[in-house]
Amino acid sequence: MKKKVILMFLICVLALGNCFAEIMGSRFKVTESEKEFDVLYYLTKDMKVADNNQNEDVNVTQTFSINRGNINAEVRYSLFTDIGEDDSDLRMQFAMLVFMCINNITGFEVPENAISSFNDADVKNEFNGDFGCTAFFQNPESDYAKDYKYMMVEFFCKENQGVVMRVFLFNDLEFIGITENGQLSPDSAWLANYHTFEFMEKDENGNFFHD
Repeated sequence: MKKKVILMFLICVLALGNCFAEIMGSRFKVTESEKEFDVLYYLTKDMKVADNNQNEDVNVTQTFSINRGNINAEVRYSLFTDIGEDDSDLRMQFAMLVFMCINNITGFEVPENAISSFNDADVKNEFNGDFGCTAFFQNPESDYAKDYKYMMVEFFCKENQGVVMRVFLFNDLEFIGITENGQLSPDSAWLANYHTFEFMEKDENGNFFHD
């Protein structure tokens, strides 16, 4: 019962605005400068800096094109600064942001069971974050995903820094590289370009650095 109440609350919040608007009481806001919140990007040989998609669904901070053989894709990053001081509602506020952004970038209401949580330890080990989640969608209807058939959406949170929304956009499932046995191919373009960002640390003066 409690789970249903929370879900209905989230749906109500989603109907009130989009990711450009700061939710009243939210501990996250769209990042406006590198000094406010930043992450470290790693460019592979497949990646090139690309123009950010101008849309009214979600603000895009950084975009990279991915070209590997005959496979073409794109990965977009959107950053949201953590402005909260009380961590008691961190995961709830994170969930609100996730549902709001996902509904905007897909162009339709997404069911709760479409989103899967990462293992916290994996997020820490692979991205230096605290926790996160992921979802896969096909045939998005938004301006954000125009000209793309598939999207792999991921959210990563680091307390007192912010949230990273990362979206892989592509038109061919070969980008993921799943074999007939259901395993990831060693030639997977998605896997080769997966570990390409990391949360940094903050010093006592509030400056970001890589440990």
